[in-house]
Amino acid sequence: MRHSFARALLWGCFLLTSGPPVLAATVSGFVRSASSGEALDFANVFLRGTPYGDMANEKGYYVITGVPAGSYEIAFSFMGYALETQEMVLTEDQELSLSVELTPNPIQMEEFEVKAGESDLLLQTSKVTLRTSELTTIPKVGEADLFRAVQSLPGVATLSDFSSGLYVRGGSADQNLILLDDVDVYNPSHLFGFFSTFNVDAVKTVDLQKSGYPARYGGRLSSLLDVRNRDGNRKEYQGVGRVSLIASSATVEGPWSKGSWMLSGRHTYIEPLARAADVDFPYKFYDVHGKLNYDLARGDHTSVSLFRSRDRLDWDRKTLDLLLDWGNDTGSIQWTHLFNPRLFSHFTVGGSSFTSTGEIAFQDFAFRLRNEVRDWAMKGNLSYTPSADHLIDFGFEGKALDFDFVRAAGEEQELRFAYQGTYAALYGQDSWRLSPRWQIQPGLRLEYYSEGDYFRLGPRLSVRRKINETTAVHATYGRYYQFLNLVSEEGASFADMWFPVDRTLDPGRADHYIFGVDLGPYDAFDLSVEVYYKDYLNLVEFSEEFGRSLIDENATLDEAFDTGNGSAYGGELYLRNHVGGFDGWIGYAYGKSQRTIQGFNYGREYDPQYDRRHAVTIMQSRSLGRGWMLQTNFRYGSGQPTTLAAGRYTVRDITGREYDVALPGEYHGYRLPDFHRLDIGISRAWHPKGLTVEPSLEIINVYNHENVYLRQYDLTKNPAEYEDVTMLPFLPTVGVSVRF
Repeated sequence: MRHSFARALLWGCFLLTSGPPVLAATVSGFVRSASSGEALDFANVFLRGTPYGDMANEKGYYVITGVPAGSYEIAFSFMGYALETQEMVLTEDQELSLSVELTPNPIQMEEFEVKAGESDLLLQTSKVTLRTSELTTIPKVGEADLFRAVQSLPGVATLSDFSSGLYVRGGSADQNLILLDDVDVYNPSHLFGFFSTFNVDAVKTVDLQKSGYPARYGGRLSSLLDVRNRDGNRKEYQGVGRVSLIASSATVEGPWSKGSWMLSGRHTYIEPLARAADVDFPYKFYDVHGKLNYDLARGDHTSVSLFRSRDRLDWDRKTLDLLLDWGNDTGSIQWTHLFNPRLFSHFTVGGSSFTSTGEIAFQDFAFRLRNEVRDWAMKGNLSYTPSADHLIDFGFEGKALDFDFVRAAGEEQELRFAYQGTYAALYGQDSWRLSPRWQIQPGLRLEYYSEGDYFRLGPRLSVRRKINETTAVHATYGRYYQFLNLVSEEGASFADMWFPVDRTLDPGRADHYIFGVDLGPYDAFDLSVEVYYKDYLNLVEFSEEFGRSLIDENATLDEAFDTGNGSAYGGELYLRNHVGGFDGWIGYAYGKSQRTIQGFNYGREYDPQYDRRHAVTIMQSRSLGRGWMLQTNFRYGSGQPTTLAAGRYTVRDITGREYDVALPGEYHGYRLPDFHRLDIGISRAWHPKGLTVEPSLEIINVYNHENVYLRQYDLTKNPAEYEDVTMLPFLPTVGVSVRF
């Protein structure tokens, strides 16, 4: 049956490649930037005065089909670029190739003439896109950080100032599918989770789809974070260098032959700074991004993308040796090919690995822990446009996965657990315009995982109704599966341990239900309001019995994890504004997340640590003239769940020493005080001798609010007293960037 399905798929590809007879004109091409030659993803292309148009895909490619013969004015629009128009005359059977380059012009406002959803067939529920300019201007703690920028969006929660983890709409951190140039990244964090590993100057765009993502993606229960590296400038050599309090980075790019290249690196100098402050902290990190692009021919483009990140703490002392070493490696070869103007394809072959090593030795005792994930993948994504009312996406994904876990303690025999598995998926969806006001996007994803022989079918459906020129409503349903789980400790990202499912532990499942209203685009703002509900099955928590079950190498995964169900629901408001000189967004989110895990918390329902009922974000930037720029970032969140002590009791160790131990109360039955913080940044750009020099000053926690991280008890006193450990205080930081 599987071979028959494969033959049918190949035969369908052949039919699509040959295409139906062309009865009307087709216009297609690429939209790029005139300054760099890079593709402008999701640019708007439309024929003025007609319903014909398209939105370019992530590679900047567009196709408009079914255009009657005649004379037209075609317009190309992209935010921050001047509107480009051209006159053209089409014949009935013509296939016109028309690629354009748009000129940067930040003050150009004519692009607002384009009406969202009027011409394109892309239904993108709960999706937010951030670009390099936004990632680098948000006030930062020492370093501009991709995950910190994403955390400022409504619906994305964080545990603390010290955590770069993403908790999206009630989902846990391991339920996010994080891609870098189409390759999975398993642990994208530096400094024990304080920063993400992505250098923002190397990143072109970040797409966050908070739920309801389409059939092309799968394998996670919560959200999609799609990160794309810059291709590199095809027109001229340029670069940027940055210096902050904790790290330096440099990004260079330029043209070569029929393509471009980009290389970016970052390295910390925390260790010498700590030494200067007479602090013993032998820690360092670095990351490297690289990309090489080459045009094989018209409609044929290939690229090679590489990424590496490393963290290392090497503490070698007389009484204690400590080594913590972890990092990611990813690489991919990508090929974009046009079979014909209506059939666009993108293929990827790549690999990803995450390795973590922890070693500790003192006196005559040594402990070693090692975890490794290896992921080899092949993906194919194709888009076929049979008519002006249909966009058909289909493709495949295959992975070979290896998981290794090693533990050695003292003289005990080394324990090693190795899991291998094969993941495969096929998907298809049709973005269908039923009428000028109705759009529908049905999709289906078939997934398979070898360990347990699991076959799972995930239906997806999105519907959009245009009420008038500036108002639309949408609804989305999707079913998602996850075939691996993460065991992690907050503040210890090096200790992340990934475990796949097996025949004893069913894959997780989530159903997403979303309804939303979109208002805009207006000259001053765009507004999106969404409500959602997510139903979870087969959620897991790390079992307290896991340490004992490790003694038996034949232990199954259902002994290592407790399973159960859960739900998450809420609503969000997201207002993008560009008025009165201010540009940015205002967000509000209400969310509630609950779990019930058998064998955990006595089987009672509980709120996970990342449950935040209310959250407000205000992110704004404003030009002050003469090169001065002001950025502000205010965040508020209701207190997160915590477990407080209900009492204390006395224990006696094997030496006879007695001491008090806190008796925990109801699990997550209390809330820490509300979190709120205001950050501001100011920068000034100078242009000496062809350079752009931009020093900046950021002030974190302007009014020095003491946000509580955790509560510690002093049990030596009677009655016992607690002390709050707080997060970042009032903290000014400085930096400088140089562009050439």
